[in-house]
Amino acid sequence: MSFEAIRGRRTGALKVRKDVSESDTEAEQLSILHLQQTLHGERQKIPVQPVSKKGERIVRLEHAGKKKSYLTAAVGAVIGYLIFFSSSFWYPTQKAASDYTPIGQLQEIGKTGSSVTVIYWAYAQKQNAMSVELDMSAVKGDVSFAAVDKERRDIPVTVEFSQSGTYILKLDSVQQDFQAVSLRVTVQDKTIRLYTNEGQVDHVDELTFYSDLDGYYQARIKRNILELEQEIQQVKDSIQQWDEEISSYKEQIAQTKARLPYLSQKQRTDAQNSITAWEKQIEDCQGQQKEANEQISQLTDEINAQKNMISEEGVSELDKKCNEEEMKQNVSESDTQKEWEEHR
Repeated sequence: MSFEAIRGRRTGALKVRKDVSESDTEAEQLSILHLQQTLHGERQKIPVQPVSKKGERIVRLEHAGKKKSYLTAAVGAVIGYLIFFSSSFWYPTQKAASDYTPIGQLQEIGKTGSSVTVIYWAYAQKQNAMSVELDMSAVKGDVSFAAVDKERRDIPVTVEFSQSGTYILKLDSVQQDFQAVSLRVTVQDKTIRLYTNEGQVDHVDELTFYSDLDGYYQARIKRNILELEQEIQQVKDSIQQWDEEISSYKEQIAQTKARLPYLSQKQRTDAQNSITAWEKQIEDCQGQQKEANEQISQLTDEINAQKNMISEEGVSELDKKCNEEEMKQNVSESDTQKEWEEHR
């Protein structure tokens, strides 16, 4: 056998061995890969073992505890909202400091047929006290009063004077940080609350109390006169403002008319429209001034009438006339109510 043949056999043998080796290696790799895939598949198919009953009970208790915590928090939040939004119901005296009962506005006391009107409310810081003047009508039985401030601190109330439906109250021990005060008026077990606050109450140096009704009526009339005089001054200020506006319009008109010869046709038309508008504004201001002067005249007459009530007839006669008018009105309202009931 030649050398080349032997060499060829050896080469072929080596090649066969190499092929066998590579084949075995590939087979092993395929076997390993198959084994890995099998194990991975089995691992995915392995079901999760159930927890023991004891463990399951612990898990359930933990979830129950969480649910209970959530429920408690939710209930607490709901209760908080209810308390917040219904605080005015549970604590009717805790009104905003900006709330107050308007002076001179009649307030019905439930369905008792009685009414109350705040005539005057004053506060003297030096005295730590307040005075309240009330007019009450159709009151049957006893009337009681009580007061608290914004912090719900009790304020002693004393009836200083009472006659012909007029009640003068003194509120003592009013703290400087009272913010607001609630005055409770009770008639026939029906209560109405009247309010004032730091911004609305009349701040005075000293409270004044009188021994008779004349004194309070004179003080009331003097307050009315003062308010009327202040109103007259406000109207006069408005008239002055309209005078200034009229002067301004007249000046603009004069300046615009002086420029007319130097304007184009279109500019002249626009300028003339402006002049017409300003003249209309002047007429409006003059009309408002006329109405204001008439109002001043009426207010002046009312002031004189108020003064005459004191100087000529006296307050007692005025009180008598007012009571007569009130009785006539009550009789008229009673007849109307009777007719309505019969109609029904």
